[in-house]
Amino acid sequence: MKRIISLILSIVILSTLVLSVSCAQEEEVFDMDFHVDYVVDLTGVTFQWGTGWLTQFYPNEGFSLVGDNMRQHYRDIEAELGCNIDIVAWEDGGRRVMQDVAAGMKTCDLVDSHATNAGIELYKAGLLAALDDIPNFNGYDEKYGPMRFRQYGIFDGKLYGLYQYLWDFPPEFHGIMSFNVDLLSSLGVALPYEYQENGTWTWANYKDYLMTIDNAASSAGYGNEFIPHTAQVLTRDVFSWMFMNGCKVIEKDSNGNYVCGVNNTKGMATLDFLGELSDLKLYEEGGTDPFIKNQTAAIMTSESYFTTHFQEGNESAYLPGQPWIYGVVNYPYGPDGDENCVSGFVHKGRRLNWVVAYSGNELSDIGIFLDHLFEPIDEEGGWKSSLSYSVFHDKRDFENYLKILENVNYNHDLSLGAAYSNLESSCVFAAQGKRTGAEAFESVKTMIDEAMKNVTWVYEDLID
Repeated sequence: MKRIISLILSIVILSTLVLSVSCAQEEEVFDMDFHVDYVVDLTGVTFQWGTGWLTQFYPNEGFSLVGDNMRQHYRDIEAELGCNIDIVAWEDGGRRVMQDVAAGMKTCDLVDSHATNAGIELYKAGLLAALDDIPNFNGYDEKYGPMRFRQYGIFDGKLYGLYQYLWDFPPEFHGIMSFNVDLLSSLGVALPYEYQENGTWTWANYKDYLMTIDNAASSAGYGNEFIPHTAQVLTRDVFSWMFMNGCKVIEKDSNGNYVCGVNNTKGMATLDFLGELSDLKLYEEGGTDPFIKNQTAAIMTSESYFTTHFQEGNESAYLPGQPWIYGVVNYPYGPDGDENCVSGFVHKGRRLNWVVAYSGNELSDIGIFLDHLFEPIDEEGGWKSSLSYSVFHDKRDFENYLKILENVNYNHDLSLGAAYSNLESSCVFAAQGKRTGAEAFESVKTMIDEAMKNVTWVYEDLID
C-alpha cells in the first residue's frame, strides 16, 4: 500500500514588544494563523465491495441515467484518491468472509448483506468494525439518513450497518400503501389523498371506502377476481395495522418494565378489524401481482421496495415500470391511533453495508473511501430528488413516504426470535377471520412472555 499525506503548514507570527521607559509595560502579543491542507493519495490501494445484488451497485451501461451516474461516480473516486474499486458478486452471508479471515487471506472491505445474514454473523464472530471506531468517517452524518431507518445496524448500542443512502436506492421498509390512481378515477371513486387531507383517513371510513370501490368495480364489469385491497404478505401487514392503532411491539409498563405492546385491547381490535374486512372479501393476502401486473386490485399494502425500485430485466414487477399512475399514502388509523401514527417498520431482512475489520486495509483508509463512496451522485438532492421527479407522480406521495421513513417503527423480530414468528402466524389467522384477536394472542402468550426476558433495550430508549 502506498499512502502519501502532504502537509502544507504556513505559520505567520507577528509579535510586538514595546519596552516603555515608564512603569507601564504592554504584554507580548502573538497572532498566529495556521493553515493546513491535506492531499490524500491512496494509489495502489484496492477496496473490495462484495454484494449479492451486483447489477444494483454496478448496473449495465445504458440501463438508466442514475445507473450510468453511479458507474461514473466510482471512476471519479478512483481518479481523485488514486485507489481501485472492485465490486464483486458475494454471498448474502458472512461465511465466505469468515473462511477468508481464518485462512489468512484478504477479504472484502465492505459487505452488502441482510442484517440477519452477514450482519449478525460477522458481529458475533468479532469481525465487524463499528462505524464509531472508523477514522475519517462519521456514520451519523445526515447523508446516511434518519437513524430510525438503520435500526438493524445497531448491535449492543453501537452502530455497524450503513445504507447506500443518497443513490438510486431509496430506503426500504414494510408498511406502505399504494393505490391505482387511474383505476380509482375510472370508477369515479375519490382518492385517499382527499380523506387524508380532510383528517378522515380512519378505519371506519376505510371499510366504507373499500365497499364503495368494490361496488363500483362490480358495476364496471370487473369479475370475481377483483379485490379492493391486496396485501403483499399478511405476516408483516398485521403489524403495520397495529402500529396505526397506537401499538408498539414492545413498550414500558408503569413500573418501567418492558412488556409486549400488541397483546392488549388495541392489538385485539386491530385483528378483529382485519378479520371483518376479510369476511367481507374486501382485503386478502394476494401478493403484488393483482395490483401491479393484473390491475385487479385497487389498493396494495407492501414493502416500499415495489413502489420505489426498478429491477433490471424485471421492470413489470415494480410500480415505477408501469405506464399507469399510482399514489402512495400512510395506512388509515384506528380508534386508538391518530394521524401521527405511521404504518412503516424496519424488519430483520433489511439490507445494509458492513465494514470488515480484517480486510487487510487500514480502517483509516476505509473511512476515507466510505466518505467518498456514499456521497450524493448528483447536485439535485440524490435519491430524494430522483423520487420526487422520476418515480412518484405527485408531491404528496413523496411527502407521505418521507414521513413514514423518518418515523419508521421497530418491530423486534430479531430479539424475540421464534416467539415473534409464532405471533405472526397466529395473527394471520385472526386477520383472515379464522379466530378472534383475543384467541390469537392467548395461543402465544406463554412463548411471548418468555421471550420478553431476552429484551434488554428498546429503540426509543437508544435514541433518547
